[in-house]
Amino acid sequence: MKTLYRSVFRKMLICGMTRNSRSQILPLVLLTAASAVLCAAQSNMQVSSEREAAVVRARDGDAQGALVILRRLLLQDPDNARLLADTTIIASWAGEDSYALELYGQLSTPKNDFDVISSAAHSARNLHLYDQAFDLYHRAAILRPDRWQALLGEAMVLTDKGDYKQADALMQPLLHDHMEDLEVESGAAYLCMRKNDIACVIDMDQRRIARMPHASAEIQNQMAEALARLGANTLAKTTYDGSDQQQILRLQADLGAEQVRWAEADRTWTARQTDAGQALVLLDQVIAATKPSDPIWKQAQSDRLLALANLNRAGDVVRSFEHLQQVKTDIPDYALLRVADAYLAIHNPARAEGLYRRLASRMPHDPDLWSGLAYAQFERERISSSFATIDRAWKDAPQLLQSKDLRVPQTNELNTAFGLQAAEMRGYADLPHEEQKMLSEMLAAAPANASLNHALAMTYLARGWPLRAGRQERIADSFEQPDELPTIEDAKIFEQAGKRDCADAVLGPLLRRVGNNPPMIRYLRDRAIERGWQSDVQGGFEWSSSRFIGTNSQSSEAHLYSPLIDNRWRAYIHSSGDNGEFLGGETWRSRGALGMSFDYARQGFWAEVGADQNPAEAKLGVAAGTNLWFGDHWNLNVKGDTDDLSQVQLITSLQNIHARSVNANLSLRQSDLSSVGAGFGRFLFTDGNQRTIISGSWDQRAWTAPRFLISISPQFWTSWNSKDENRVYFNPRRDASGGALATLRWITWRRYESNFAQQITVFSGPYWQENYGTGAAVNTSYMQNWVINRRFAVFDKVTWNSQPYDGSNDHYTDVTFGLTWGIQ
Repeated sequence: MKTLYRSVFRKMLICGMTRNSRSQILPLVLLTAASAVLCAAQSNMQVSSEREAAVVRARDGDAQGALVILRRLLLQDPDNARLLADTTIIASWAGEDSYALELYGQLSTPKNDFDVISSAAHSARNLHLYDQAFDLYHRAAILRPDRWQALLGEAMVLTDKGDYKQADALMQPLLHDHMEDLEVESGAAYLCMRKNDIACVIDMDQRRIARMPHASAEIQNQMAEALARLGANTLAKTTYDGSDQQQILRLQADLGAEQVRWAEADRTWTARQTDAGQALVLLDQVIAATKPSDPIWKQAQSDRLLALANLNRAGDVVRSFEHLQQVKTDIPDYALLRVADAYLAIHNPARAEGLYRRLASRMPHDPDLWSGLAYAQFERERISSSFATIDRAWKDAPQLLQSKDLRVPQTNELNTAFGLQAAEMRGYADLPHEEQKMLSEMLAAAPANASLNHALAMTYLARGWPLRAGRQERIADSFEQPDELPTIEDAKIFEQAGKRDCADAVLGPLLRRVGNNPPMIRYLRDRAIERGWQSDVQGGFEWSSSRFIGTNSQSSEAHLYSPLIDNRWRAYIHSSGDNGEFLGGETWRSRGALGMSFDYARQGFWAEVGADQNPAEAKLGVAAGTNLWFGDHWNLNVKGDTDDLSQVQLITSLQNIHARSVNANLSLRQSDLSSVGAGFGRFLFTDGNQRTIISGSWDQRAWTAPRFLISISPQFWTSWNSKDENRVYFNPRRDASGGALATLRWITWRRYESNFAQQITVFSGPYWQENYGTGAAVNTSYMQNWVINRRFAVFDKVTWNSQPYDGSNDHYTDVTFGLTWGIQ
């Protein structure tokens, strides 16, 4: 009204009114002022009515619509305290938090109204202005100590700030006094969620759901999130009650990740296939419905790599990873480690080593990383580096774990695992004796460790002791859980011991448990090769200055074996032949035969019947033999032939001379490093001559290193014949020789199962012949052996020999080459 009066007087002065004129106008002024007062009163009544209607509208749920009305009313009456108070409260309801705080900051807004202060505090909290929000809630709590909502607000702000101890101190009395209030339970559930006390969250949500027949989507979804964090993703997905596609996809991605974790924990291949397969389907759906920029897409891609790895699909893991690299998507370290493992599995150790080294600085304490790095170095033929890596990891892992809570130190399984790998890698490097020593030392400290016992059994197998390996494997099995049996070691030992029926009996359960993992794939492949078609072919050329060997000759021999029949029998075809030029002319001979062989439990025999031919005649040839093992060490090999073509010189065919033979060899094989043997041979020639041969040898490894070995073999043999030297073939009455054979073998190149090896042998010793004295005998050879793969290998060999024949030293040169297919 004062403003109205001032306006009227101002107009009077401007118009230059006199005193008399002013007195005349006074009634008009009074009438105008009365009209203005009446209009203002009517306006205030209208503002109040619209304000109250807006408040009702907001309480009915339309806070946004109510706020539009209140904003307009504030333009008409900006200093209206009640209007400012209601607009502040409703702006907070409508989510207009900045506007609510702006209104609260005006001088005319009431500062002693609990609801106004609480609304401003709520908006400050939404804007993450936690200090301001806490001060406002605290002021409200002091203003109205009978209202618990402000205390709940303080607790929520403290929870937001991470001060869970103080928040819990405020929350506990509220829960005690207002247990039935849903707001208090919701606040308590929020505090539990922030503390990652998922069991508490679920407990609070279950209480709310129990009291609400139709629980809100917010409660259902909080329960779903809690279940997802707890790992119950299947239940979380079914609990979620909302239309937010991002939330649905996130829960589905979490469910896929859960299935991946189940697959990693599964103990049977069938269960692993099921869980990993389901995970793959879920994750593929998430990836298809999201974009590369979406965090859910990236997480699903990482978990998909793990699912593929659990299905042993290493090639798919690598392809998926390389696609992610192309779209410049980084994956977490735990998934990158599985990618490195996949590169190792597909025989790309260089790439695997690069990834392992990249992870080494970020995951220095992950045992899988150092294990994988050592294998990658080994498969790149950096043997010394691989040993150093695994030995260092073994050394860095303490043998015993100690803690103030442990009265007795516990064995560190990581130390055992690294030690086991270090030992096994010695075996892979052709050092099984070192492997055995290391395993024996570890077993002395942990005799009940099943893994160490299994490894020792396989070491015995590698050293040629299948029976000892079987006994050790039974010990190992006694420490296993029933659902971990049978093991692949059981199958390998039965297979190498020749007990194929036993190996087949464990194969079914083993496949169901481990499926197509790499060791099983290798075992099945080797098994198929060993039981399938087999063949060997070789040929040679020889040049000599000796009248007994011929100026030149050629030889060839081949076998073709059928697949195993009933795990024991094979049918085979055998052919051999040679021809040469001698002083007395040219000659040749050949054999074509059909045979059967039996081999089971390391006991075998064979027999063949064939047609033997030479220029003079064709005749029936029969040969048979047996190979018997007595325990792990003793072996007896006996064979007989009605027409021996392999040990009787070709020159005999010039006079159509044949020889029946029987040969026996008894050997004691102590280990892969040492063996001794004794041989006996008897030949009955058709010209009446009878020859007897006795021999002995001792093979001893002198030096062993990865890819390199040296062996020394002292040898002795002697023979005597019933007829004199006057034969077409070399036939000393008595002779003897002794000396040492040295063998140097070097694996020049190797990549997995392919390798190229070179071998040099040298023999030197005296040779004595009755009536002709003693001379020097020398034999040296150089051989190359190329293993193309597990099924196929080729070789070539050059030999030079010099020996006295009837007092005169003659020499010959021989070149031999051949291949094997299916013979391991």
